[in-house]
Amino acid sequence: MRILTLLISGLLGATLLAGPAQAAPVPTGKAALTQNPLYKTGEFDWTECVELDRRPDDLNSYQLYLDHLLDCLDRSWSEEFAQAGLKFSKPKVRYITKSVATGCGKYPINYAAGLYCPVNKTMWVAISKWQLADPDEFTLFNVIAHEYGHYAQDRAGILPAAMRLQKKAPKARQYAIQRQVELQAECFASAFIGSVWHSLGREEFDFQDLMDLTYGDVLHGKTKNIRYWMKRGWDGNGPKVCNTFTAPASRVS
Repeated sequence: MRILTLLISGLLGATLLAGPAQAAPVPTGKAALTQNPLYKTGEFDWTECVELDRRPDDLNSYQLYLDHLLDCLDRSWSEEFAQAGLKFSKPKVRYITKSVATGCGKYPINYAAGLYCPVNKTMWVAISKWQLADPDEFTLFNVIAHEYGHYAQDRAGILPAAMRLQKKAPKARQYAIQRQVELQAECFASAFIGSVWHSLGREEFDFQDLMDLTYGDVLHGKTKNIRYWMKRGWDGNGPKVCNTFTAPASRVS
């Protein structure tokens, strides 16, 4: 799976849900990265999130499938933000089947499976021809959970803090920060997936297949590290296990 990035490529850049009566300020600076309130929350609630049926080459059934999944993500993440004492609102989401202008540049659909644009707080999710031909595939589930992870990073102050660091860092350090951002989003996604797995009606090898199909690059980390953070999230079931900003360099390379 590949996703576009704001900070390196220049492309990555509401109705309130239940939350605290008086939300705490969004953290900034280094504390937003290393001591974020999300790391002090519990596991995701074991939300029931049954996968809706999809029909081959039926875009409408795929949109309904993703809308239902988004409802599950909204519920799970709103609870985590409430525990963290942070304000939360739903993201904007657009499903696309061709290249479009996103607010963070044009989205080359042949390259990326998903994109989160912090400029307009919008997740852009591509539904490809091969996914439309295979209604049992699981990568689309992971893509939207991953992009939601980037949205959670933005709401919690993690993404803005990382962007500010990158602006004044040398290129090698920019890449290193980007890997921390991407690996954390992968961990967030897998933590959510693990929390709803009991209701999906899938076998555990489906998640293993997902990991086996995931490969790394300079912006997302080595293959072994992506799979490490996926497994860590799956086992931990919550954002508390996803602090890539205090992890050893060998785990975010």
